[in-house]
Amino acid sequence: MKKILFPTDFSETANNAFIYALNLADSINAEIYLLHTYEMPVLSTTSSGQPELLQNVYNSIELNHFDLYKAEVPKLRKIAEDIGKEKINLTFLFEEGIMLTILKKIIKEETIDFIVMGTNGKSGIEKKLLGSNTVHVIEHIDIPILSVPNSAKFKRLNNFGFATMLRETDKPGLQQIIKIATGLKTDVSVLHVLRQEDPKIMDLLELWKKEFNEENVTFHTVLNKNLEESVFFFIDDQLIDVMCIVKRQLNFFEKFFTSSLSKQLAYHADVPVLVLKEPKL
Repeated sequence: MKKILFPTDFSETANNAFIYALNLADSINAEIYLLHTYEMPVLSTTSSGQPELLQNVYNSIELNHFDLYKAEVPKLRKIAEDIGKEKINLTFLFEEGIMLTILKKIIKEETIDFIVMGTNGKSGIEKKLLGSNTVHVIEHIDIPILSVPNSAKFKRLNNFGFATMLRETDKPGLQQIIKIATGLKTDVSVLHVLRQEDPKIMDLLELWKKEFNEENVTFHTVLNKNLEESVFFFIDDQLIDVMCIVKRQLNFFEKFFTSSLSKQLAYHADVPVLVLKEPKL
């Protein structure tokens, strides 16, 4: 059985992403590990002779976080029940420490296959394609991460988008997406943007088409020097439900999602992003 790790702060954004996690788990026969972490503040006291006071503060902080945890867990179970996913196995984890360190520990101990995280919504999207916390996790985690904006509302996934520069290092990512899409009975639309006509690139594209000659895979080529415009048009034209990128491309995607096209960014803020591990070839 596959395993999904879902970090949550119990916010509306996280709860929205939880619905994606539940549907993904149902689709790929996975269980979900729900993780809530908190960090103890670094406190100092002028009363060095009274360390017990400092310990009381720490105990109070821990108790407050645990009370929140106990109050929110039933709400998450209710969300699962409301959408008919109550049979999915949920494991709740409560950890103190730096989130990234804890994520790495759980991924290793539990052999996690995916992470699903909520992002900050419209304001965060206008700064970056992914929320800053999510970007930080992506930079240091090497398993697939599904980033879900707050405005994304789950619907049946019909089409995965995959942008490629037609490099060999993109192929494992595309293979992984095709495998996931085939299991979900969805399509994969592959995009390559040409800045200028190049016969060699077209020949290479034909080789890719032959290599990935699957019934649910289509290739799309756009001749346009404006890469941002091309990707936005692609998302619209192909009705992309999830945009997939390879980790190596992250800076590239952040670049065009931090552009001046704020209206378009707000419009496309409802498209989740699946970030794949950068292959070591």
